[in-house]
Amino acid sequence: MRGPQRWELLALLLLAVGVAALLWLYAGDFLAGLLLHRVALLDARWETIILQSRAPGWQPFWAGVTQLGGPDFLPWLLALMAAACFATWRFFDGFLLVAGTAILAVLVQLIKVTTARARPPAAEMLSPAFPSGHVSLSVVIYGLLALYLLATLRHRGLRLALVTVLAVLVAAISWSRLTLGVHWPSDVLGAWLLSGLWLVLLWGVWRTYHSRHPHYGLTGARQTWSRVALGLLGVVGLAVMGYVLSF
Repeated sequence: MRGPQRWELLALLLLAVGVAALLWLYAGDFLAGLLLHRVALLDARWETIILQSRAPGWQPFWAGVTQLGGPDFLPWLLALMAAACFATWRFFDGFLLVAGTAILAVLVQLIKVTTARARPPAAEMLSPAFPSGHVSLSVVIYGLLALYLLATLRHRGLRLALVTVLAVLVAAISWSRLTLGVHWPSDVLGAWLLSGLWLVLLWGVWRTYHSRHPHYGLTGARQTWSRVALGLLGVVGLAVMGYVLSF
């Protein structure tokens, strides 16, 4: 390609970028505002339906369920899961769990501050609503727990049962945020989309690593100490869950 043709192509490219930027500033801003207005109307409609159909007698139950996705429980669960990974000599799994959750938590807070979306009228919280932090972290932490269980357990029925329980738990936490009136439906949907994509990325990293560095079963003293440590961690986990649910 000759020199003049290169400059013509570059000029056309810059012109196209400029036109696209103008369309984004004007038409894009208008369409984004229209979309957000539509989402707000749907949120208000569904929020009204949810609050009108909820049973007051079930509210303490949902308040307890939401604790399993909140800051009083998830950090403990995260620490116990990381300790279990280290106890079984799965150091990369523990690092991926902690680092992946920490990065997601920072990302969620940045989005909250950027959007600065108000909570539903029934909520007493003042922090930004979008996306739901409870749901975002629950999807990733319980999702990674399901992934690790699938990788370590061999009994098909037990694997299916545990994964089903974890999926139902995350769904229940998501619903609890709605029925308690502290989040809009799109807050929960946005959290599912964000954390779902993040979980898929972490799963890809985990799978790539283990395809290159397979984990072999423990033997001898390592196996004995690993089982003792896992037993102690199980007891601590039950105690923490009981403590959290008692409030």
